[in-house]
Amino acid sequence: MNWPDPELNAIATREDLARYLSGLAAEIRDGAVTAENSATDAFVDSAGRWTKSMDAFFENVLKEPVPDAPDWAMVAAIFRAALVYE
Repeated sequence: MNWPDPELNAIATREDLARYLSGLAAEIRDGAVTAENSATDAFVDSAGRWTKSMDAFFENVLKEPVPDAPDWAMVAAIFRAALVYE
């Protein structure tokens, strides 16, 4: 999979994902990344809705089908999308 975000492309292991999520949290705290869904319930709901509808993202942006099994980078992409998905 070739994500449009180079940070996502660098995630191959569980440790990479953990480092990415910790860094993302720091960026949110520092104001470098805006979180439209800052409440936990809104964030989790948004992650679920983006995951359910990510077919369009894969078709239109990545130009490939959604994989049957997610990898660590896809988990990171779900977290990242949930910050802004409405």
